[in-house]
Amino acid sequence: MNKQLCLILLLIAIIFLHACKRDNNCGDLSDVITNYNIADSNKAKIPYTGTDTLVFVSNANDTVTLIGRGKNTHYESVRNSLNGNSDCPKYEVIKYENIDINFISNNDTLITSIYYKVYHPIHDVNYTYINLYLNTKGLSSYPFELLNNKVFEDSVLVKNKYIKGYYIDSNRSQVLYNYQKGIIKFIDFTNKSWTIN
Repeated sequence: MNKQLCLILLLIAIIFLHACKRDNNCGDLSDVITNYNIADSNKAKIPYTGTDTLVFVSNANDTVTLIGRGKNTHYESVRNSLNGNSDCPKYEVIKYENIDINFISNNDTLITSIYYKVYHPIHDVNYTYINLYLNTKGLSSYPFELLNNKVFEDSVLVKNKYIKGYYIDSNRSQVLYNYQKGIIKFIDFTNKSWTIN
């Protein structure tokens, strides 16, 4: 009798396991994750540590001091359905690396943060942009691409020494950038020019 009972229980277990296997027709539902990181070559162009003190002087002799409050790396995610099947959903998750540096300022009308972001990679080319947030006339942002192999376009005189840079804004006239110093000159929304000191 024990042998028959064991055999019946074994058959029930096999049928149950087979039925469960049949019910799961979805296959692998793991998310497909793609990371777009800021390229190492572009990270080398980010001179800020997050604890920097930046002093800018305007062409009207105003001074602003910015004190770094930290440097953070985080990811923005975009989630897209791969199969449109609500019973067996499968997703592609695209993660874009961001580095942000926040500042406190003795002048609330100027830079509050600088973000480096990866935007819209095309054919596995990671385009890194800077967003410079200015508070003049409301919080706004400029996206600037960190262009590769650019020829120096301008320079600023800092402590009796010229620092070369290139313009990273689309107008090629508003934000002058240097790989070792970062932003060395910018024009605010009131058309006032600010130079690193």
